[in-house]
Amino acid sequence: MDWKPGAHASTFGGNPVCIAAALKTIELLQNGLVQNSAEVGAYLKAGLERLQKKIRLYCEVRGMGLMLGVEFVSDRTSNKPDAELRDRVEMASFARGMIVLGAGANTIRWSPPLIITKENIDVALEIFDEAIAASLG
Repeated sequence: MDWKPGAHASTFGGNPVCIAAALKTIELLQNGLVQNSAEVGAYLKAGLERLQKKIRLYCEVRGMGLMLGVEFVSDRTSNKPDAELRDRVEMASFARGMIVLGAGANTIRWSPPLIITKENIDVALEIFDEAIAASLG
């Protein structure tokens, strides 16, 4: 910007650093991150659904792309929310080096970075599986 001192006095006028960051973000999204989110997100969702069949203490995997939720219940018949189990799984995941967040009453939110790979997801699913097993035992 070639403005004399004091010429830029608007909070709505933009900031060169913020504008550069926004342009780079748009470029990255257009050049593959949205596609990666769709592909790797579907891979993550399928992996969580496989664990759901094995563990049977979460009743739903929902969401799209890389923003997914796993809802924990005390049993699959009543689908009674199990916030304590969700909290134990969250902390057990953290103890194993993976951060997941609780959302709502009994859901764990998955929101990994858009650059995540299927290999990273395999590791994350293994950690999640171990965290659930430790939380039940």
